[in-house]
Amino acid sequence: MRLIPSLATVLSRVFLFSLCILLLPSTYANQSNQHEQIKKSLGQKIILDFRFYCDDGTSSKACKKPVTTLPNALKDLLITHNIGGVILFSENIKTNKQLIALNYAMQQAMAKAKLPPLFIAVDQEGGRVARLPSSMLTPFPGNLAIGASYYQHGTAFSENVAKGIGSSLSSLGINTNFAPSVDINSEPKNPVINVRSFGETPSDVAVLGQSFVDGLQSSGVISAIKHFPGHGDTQTDSHTGLPNVKHSKAQALKGDLLPFSRIISGGNPPGMLMSAHIQYPSLDSTTVKDKQGREMTIPATLSRKILHDVLRNELGYQGVVVTDALDMAGIAKYFSPEDAMIKAYQAGADIALMPFTIRTPQDINMFAALMGKVSKRISSGEVPSTQLATSVQRIALLKAKFSLNRYAEKALSWRVSDVQNNVKKTRNIQIEKALSRAAITSLYGAEKLPVTQKTWLALMPDALRCLALEKSLTSIAPTLGMACLPLTKLPNKATFEYALKQADLLIVGDISPQHAVYEMKGFDNEEAMASRAPLDDVHRFTKSALQQAKKQGLTTVLVPLRMPYIAKEMQPHTDIAIATFSYNVDSEIYSPIFDALIETILGLNRPNDYVPVQWSGASE
Repeated sequence: MRLIPSLATVLSRVFLFSLCILLLPSTYANQSNQHEQIKKSLGQKIILDFRFYCDDGTSSKACKKPVTTLPNALKDLLITHNIGGVILFSENIKTNKQLIALNYAMQQAMAKAKLPPLFIAVDQEGGRVARLPSSMLTPFPGNLAIGASYYQHGTAFSENVAKGIGSSLSSLGINTNFAPSVDINSEPKNPVINVRSFGETPSDVAVLGQSFVDGLQSSGVISAIKHFPGHGDTQTDSHTGLPNVKHSKAQALKGDLLPFSRIISGGNPPGMLMSAHIQYPSLDSTTVKDKQGREMTIPATLSRKILHDVLRNELGYQGVVVTDALDMAGIAKYFSPEDAMIKAYQAGADIALMPFTIRTPQDINMFAALMGKVSKRISSGEVPSTQLATSVQRIALLKAKFSLNRYAEKALSWRVSDVQNNVKKTRNIQIEKALSRAAITSLYGAEKLPVTQKTWLALMPDALRCLALEKSLTSIAPTLGMACLPLTKLPNKATFEYALKQADLLIVGDISPQHAVYEMKGFDNEEAMASRAPLDDVHRFTKSALQQAKKQGLTTVLVPLRMPYIAKEMQPHTDIAIATFSYNVDSEIYSPIFDALIETILGLNRPNDYVPVQWSGASE
């Protein structure tokens, strides 16, 4: 009996066929038409950010007007250049209704122009990388907290957090999530990965990464694992510089590459994979000249040996490769936008992420000129036509597989109503609370819990963490007393010594590496912010404070809120050390991780004893 495909299947096939016809360069067209066809194909190979836009004469650098609705100029840009996708940032996101309307407007514009739907992407990893406000999507504690829960709970939290994120993003019109990070955090001083990693054991990272991919993609959201071939063993942030990884290829295969390899070969490979702006000489030691004419080892994002020979041929990845943002210093410091795009495409990247910053009408004109130059270089053969055709077909297949065209098929009012009526947020909050409790880990001194002291003094990294700790204590144990001193600006000696004399318990919270100013959310006063203490000074002060507290007979508790490595140095001066692997506090000064911490200190939550990184083998 002949099987008749469903209407949805037929429509999907028609969409895919039309998309491929639209995108693939014709070998029979004349040179002029072929050049125009290449320009259309090139647009699909770009994801832009529309973080800010000013049409009032403000300069590009000074423009800080968030794009929360779609200006006609940006709408026209999307259509004119057949842009493949847009990445959203926190500035673009205010409310459910506003975000849905923005995403709907962009997809409607492409549909009415009979152009392919957009990848609408975001970095929503969970933890410290979360673009949506907590009022819209629970941030969750993050990957290292999930890693800490692994040996007691397996992949339950990884999959359920990903499903919670994915289902929420999908209903808001976001179809692509640049997550998870499957980097191995093997460098204690890594400034950019740390808690974004599931841990330092490659096989565990692979398992948790795969379940995260499964959770996202089962919710209809494309997952992009990152940062290939592995950003974990670096002391440089590729946002500000170009890291160099010294591993041998044998080490890479057993370490950095292993999670990528296993996830790619799993039953549900990620639709996308993001490259890293790092040098990895054992994988490619080729040298190129930067824009100043200086020789340098080629970054992975621009390396054909890494993105094609290793990724495609050795690991067998068939999905879409997207670069990390090309405006980051790891690339932009060394290459012009034009050269970065060409070299990335030559290397095998399918999509250039944020290759050019658009903030003003003048930028739109400059972008058009850039597109002309890049398409001309492609037409001249700098990117082989067969490679271009394969790449745009790969993009078309992914858009069809996840039915990106369907979002604009239902009315905007239905989309808004669907979000307002869903119960995802309640379930996500429950998962966040459960993960917060499961992630709390005793580094040492668990036998001294619970504490019975009634008057506490806390030293916290900033005013927001002081307020969150105080709120959690008041909610859980209102009869206990606590004073908290923020360490944004170090307290003077008299203030600290007076507070210490009133207490019988000292708690020291630590965020290492030091967190960003924006994560303080403006709760510290301007004077403290202007003279913020360097992390080394904070550590000297807290070490002295712990020593003084011990001399006075106080019980001392160290709480590494981010990475736990400082615990080794402080161990001689502390009775108890409890790691949280998260320091999230929302704008309402609510933090389930601080609730879980207080519950653990008071014996209401049993701490985990598995640490996903070897804290005792390194010190700050």
